[in-house]
Amino acid sequence: MAKKNYNKDIQYLMYITFAVLVILLSIFNLQNVSQNKNEVLGAATVISKIELENEKFFWEEFQKINPTYIDGWIELGRLDKVKEIDPNYFTY
Repeated sequence: MAKKNYNKDIQYLMYITFAVLVILLSIFNLQNVSQNKNEVLGAATVISKIELENEKFFWEEFQKINPTYIDGWIELGRLDKVKEIDPNYFTY
């Protein structure tokens, strides 16, 4: 009777078990990623109309207090006001 090497059999079984575990975790991860398509590092991709109106209101009120703040006019899309304040601001 030939002597069976159980050490190699156990090692082979552990490799197979590890490979199956890695495959199952990969499948789980792919399912999880495919369900959360719209999330990028926890950031919401949908901005509601109310949020946009609130932001516009904020910048309008801020510009009433600080009329020479150039970045506020850029946020509001008023590049003509930026040119009035500093004609050299957009020199490329």
